[in-house]
This record gives sequence, C-alpha cells and structure tokens, in this order.
Amino acid sequence: MRRDLLLKLLESGDKVSIYSPLFSGEEYSEFEKFLLAFMDNTEYGEDLGVIMGRLEVIKRMGVEDRYFRFEGRPSDRVHALPAYLESSRLRLYCLCISSKVLILGNGGIKETQTYQEDPYLNKCVETLQKIDFEVRQRENRKEIVVRGTQLHGTLTFYIND
Repeated sequence: MRRDLLLKLLESGDKVSIYSPLFSGEEYSEFEKFLLAFMDNTEYGEDLGVIMGRLEVIKRMGVEDRYFRFEGRPSDRVHALPAYLESSRLRLYCLCISSKVLILGNGGIKETQTYQEDPYLNKCVETLQKIDFEVRQRENRKEIVVRGTQLHGTLTFYIND
C-alpha cells in the first residue's frame, strides 16, 4: 500500500531542527501521535518525561550519538530515545539525519527483548527505515539537501507499506 507523507517541520532552532512524518489524510504527525498516546498516561508519565528531557538537551546541544540507542540496521539512521544510560519502558524511534537535523517518528511501550518481537514497535522502526531510504536517495540526487539546521528540497514523497 502506498502512503504519501510530508516531513513536517515541528521546531526550528539554532542547534537543531526537528521534523516528523505526517501521512496524507492524517491530522497528526507520527511524533504528535506518540505524545497524544502517552502525555495523559500517569503510568508512563515519568518515562515520557525522560524522553522529553532528552529532547530538550538535544535541542540545546545538537544531535549526538551519545543521546540515543542504535536501532534498526547498520545501514540506516534509525535510533531510539532514551539512551542506554536512562531507563524507560517507552521508546521513541527517530532518524538522526545530521548533527543538526532530527526526524522524530512514533514509538511505544517496550515489553520485549527487541523491537522486532513487538509488531507495533517493529512497524514504527520499519516505517522510519523506509523513510530513511527515500531521504538518502533524494540526498544522493541532491533533491534533499541539509543546509544548517534545515532540510531543503522536496519533503513530500511516498513509501510502500
């Protein structure tokens, strides 16, 4: 199934700009859906606080590997929050495009040893892997270019789901 999307700019700053996929026909981006799912959930409030706190640090300091868990395959840019040093039952999956550009996806409660064992978390990661593949292709063709903290070019495309 073909899914059209826009890499929606959520926040632009001096150190980092944050984007999130917004699929055609949907009201909220993937990150906004993650927030809506957990922001009023008292059981996971502390976990969400850890992730949001880490995002605040990233906005001030930039996108650095030490803030993330490596996820996905070695050939992609999929990472997860929080980092290994912080404990949380929640995972937020993202793409670290550069030290100044971060794409936030979706995530959820991690109750299995690996994300691949959980169908929902696996789908979150696979979606970002497909987006990463398309963004890389466009970067190679110079259709998407990172300038400072911004992605420039065609930020609308589709992935096969």
